[in-house]
Amino acid sequence: MKSRNLRRTALGVGALLLLYWLLAVSTSGRMGVTADEVVHLTAGYSYGKFNDYRLQPENGTLAMRAAAWPLMGLDLKWVPALDHDWQYSLVNRVGYKFLYNLGNPLPRMLLLGRATIALFGVLTLWLIWRWARGLFGARAGWLALALAAFCPALLAHGALITSDMAITTFLLLVVTVFWRLLHVVTWSRLLLAIAASGAVLLAKMSGVLAAPMLVLLLLFRWAQPAPLVVQLGRTTRWLRPRRAVIGATLLLTLVTAAGGLGVLWAGYGFRYSAFHPSQPADAHFFFEWPAILDEDPLPNPWPDNLPSRLAGTPRAPEPTAGTRLIGWARDHRLLPEAYLWGMAHTHKFSRWRPAFLNGEFRTTGWPQFFPWAFWLKTTLPALALLGAGIWAACRRRAPGCGVRPRWLYRSAPLLMLFFIYWSTALAMTLNIGHRHILPTYPVVYIFAGAAALWLGSRPRQLIALTLAVGLTAHAADSCLARPFYLSYFQPLGGGLRGGWRHLIDSSYDWGQGLPDLARWIETQRAAGAKSPIYLTYFGADSPRARSIAATRFADDISDVGDRVYPVWPTGGWFAISATHFQRVYLRIEQPWDFRTERLYQELRASLAQSATQPSTAPDARARLLRHAMDFEVLEFGRLCHFLRDREPDTVVGGSILMFKLTDREVAFALNAPLSAFPPPK
Repeated sequence: MKSRNLRRTALGVGALLLLYWLLAVSTSGRMGVTADEVVHLTAGYSYGKFNDYRLQPENGTLAMRAAAWPLMGLDLKWVPALDHDWQYSLVNRVGYKFLYNLGNPLPRMLLLGRATIALFGVLTLWLIWRWARGLFGARAGWLALALAAFCPALLAHGALITSDMAITTFLLLVVTVFWRLLHVVTWSRLLLAIAASGAVLLAKMSGVLAAPMLVLLLLFRWAQPAPLVVQLGRTTRWLRPRRAVIGATLLLTLVTAAGGLGVLWAGYGFRYSAFHPSQPADAHFFFEWPAILDEDPLPNPWPDNLPSRLAGTPRAPEPTAGTRLIGWARDHRLLPEAYLWGMAHTHKFSRWRPAFLNGEFRTTGWPQFFPWAFWLKTTLPALALLGAGIWAACRRRAPGCGVRPRWLYRSAPLLMLFFIYWSTALAMTLNIGHRHILPTYPVVYIFAGAAALWLGSRPRQLIALTLAVGLTAHAADSCLARPFYLSYFQPLGGGLRGGWRHLIDSSYDWGQGLPDLARWIETQRAAGAKSPIYLTYFGADSPRARSIAATRFADDISDVGDRVYPVWPTGGWFAISATHFQRVYLRIEQPWDFRTERLYQELRASLAQSATQPSTAPDARARLLRHAMDFEVLEFGRLCHFLRDREPDTVVGGSILMFKLTDREVAFALNAPLSAFPPPK
């Protein structure tokens, strides 16, 4: 009977894990290449193929290597060894060539890479099931697993070639195995703790947060007078004296840390230099070390560009304690060069980054950003079950204690992970995506699973029906978002059609909508529609490679091809990526103010004068090109200011807002005085 129950449990868990994997991976055909996938897949391929770590080291190596591993058996073309972009680590340009220009099979590459990343999601769900079952019982395990299997966030990032799912997996794994090691010592647990501690560092730069988590777990373990069981040979020893337990667990922690650093070095081929010895000596990172360590300002190839004139180019910040520490570690070669450069890059650009929340623009973030993101992008049934689960768990008392819930000590790894990660998130000024709190979602679903504890209360049938309805509503809400789980917003947050008013970038529009846009345009043309289509695309996918018949408008930061500037739009369809509609990365932030309007009119007059008095001097031609590019962006900004309160006619690909405008509306948006615009709602 017991073996039969175990077999049924294994089959049920396996079925839910397989369902999750299929739900995630099967969206690949509809999901375009998102912004980070180009650089992650390209960098991962270069790591495995050339043992070279110059590309994109700020996102770790583990997930990139894993995604590119199935590609090693394909006959793929790579850029020439002396290619300028490869030599100078211009990962976006190298990635564009690798994915779009060399004839490599992009759909197959994406499917293989995404299917591999989804395996991290499978491991995460298995850990969720084990934790919930161990803390709150078998029913809680099933509920937590089912909730996680339909979680839009885990489905979205579990099938994208990025590092977010990997760091989620290995943060949960490392606190789990380390906590088990602190109670029962075996060779398998020690080796697994070492491997997990190294993997979490390789998964993403935020893996360093595992260090304070493990230290706090160690201190928490010392406060518990439980013996330490040591099973390193044929005999079992029980260490009971407090000093012996403290000494042994401290030694285990040091061994785990040292072993984890060894795994980190192994991830970079036990080589300090990021560049393979066979590479030319003049190859270097995209940003030189002095600039990334805040010793020199970042280079600015366009000193008179739009951001400089509107807001000023940020000066090089003063070196911080963090940059000094990284510089010292670099001087002494304590860690691989690529890892240190990635840490320096992450530290530098996490202090200043354009961000958007609820119609507001900032470069240093908001304390409320991640709470808002969690509320907006978590299903309402899951939130309700989380509240019910926490309440049910807190009602469970240890026998004879009457104060502390029996699960509190056992769940210490989850609580440490959740509170340290959330404390860090609230203090972060890097507010560019809901995905940055993805590692806390396993804890959410483990405690949501505790809602199954209510089945021990009366009326049992009503409680069972309520839980079933909640789980079904959660799954239905998730399925309605399919295949664009990335764009999911709960109904009170606007849903798929309105979430862009609250959050953008990887929280809604990461450039995934081009395949659906191509189909939409084909349908329009097949129906005989001849209206012009203007595309303002945000992301790393390629409208050119997908043969999208549209005029590119004000999106040169997402385009590497030749164009004529400026575009003079007329009536027609305007396909606008939601991220660019909010103009965060175009530096024309909300609201359109007097400085922006003055520059718009000045550039308009300058271009009109240049048209009547053309110049052949190279400097003048370059300045005219820059002015034409800037003016096109300002045209787009003024158009978006006109459309700010208008609902799009439709949303294509879960991210591209479609507006049908007449010639008169376009002329009004670009030429009418601002006083004629309707006041904002």
